Amino acid sequence: MDLERDAPDMVELTLEINPTAVVNTASYIHRERSTPDRAEARAWVAEVEGRAVGRVECFRNFFTEGSRNGFLNVAVLNAHRNRGLGRALYDVGLEYAHGLALGEVLTSFHENHAGVAFAARRGFKHVRAESESVLDPGAVREVPSPDTDLRPVGAVDPRLVYDVDLEATLDMPQTEAIDHIPYHEWEQHVLRHPSFTAEGSFVAIVDGVAAAVSLLIADVESGRAHNMFTGTLRAYRGRGLALDVKLASIRWAAAQGITMMATNNDETNAPMLAINRRLGYVPAGRRVEWLKTMA
Repeated sequence: MDLERDAPDMVELTLEINPTAVVNTASYIHRERSTPDRAEARAWVAEVEGRAVGRVECFRNFFTEGSRNGFLNVAVLNAHRNRGLGRALYDVGLEYAHGLALGEVLTSFHENHAGVAFAARRGFKHVRAESESVLDPGAVREVPSPDTDLRPVGAVDPRLVYDVDLEATLDMPQTEAIDHIPYHEWEQHVLRHPSFTAEGSFVAIVDGVAAAVSLLIADVESGRAHNMFTGTLRAYRGRGLALDVKLASIRWAAAQGITMMATNNDETNAPMLAINRRLGYVPAGRRVEWLKTMA
């Protein structure tokens, strides 16, 4: 894969296979380049008449110390399916996964009949799902509590934001538990993401403590935004802080003319799903994870 050459085609592919994605060429390139070396990530594309129409990526799970598992994702543009491209890409990725001596590989995709059939035929088993939901920020009339001290992420020490994000992330349901995310990697993933907006991301401060955060990526040109993450420190949960920081991000998005704001939440995360329903998010499919034990 030639990252600079293929990135625009990969953005088109990403938007087709994930209808709620917020991605452009700059953010795609950033994602690829910020993946840690220990992931040993590799990607290949399928070309038709000089255009990249499919992709496979494979990398180690770099989130969990001592893990022997990895990720293997395949996608092909709709117009080029049923020609053997997906099968050929998968075989290349699987061979690389064997070379890494992975014990299991996980694939994740926006649920569709073709993707489910493709995974099932290759011995993958469904293990987890996230609800995808979308909202028009301009339609939300609820406002954050005036008693909550809300501050843009850009106005606070980023390490305070990191602390909230890390603690809440460790509590999220995962197919394989995350051990730790080093600050410099979090900074690359969040703060240096080309579409991250420090003005549209908010922190709730309680007695001098950063207690809850809502992190937002936005592409004002396309009118799209995505809740990168919303979470609260364990000691401050149940106070409505997650609702307030999310409402603050929604109000910012509405003011920027954003018309589609998306979010993903584990299907077992009842509190956050309840917040989404209250705000008016509507279902937009499922993001599913399928796991394969390597022979």
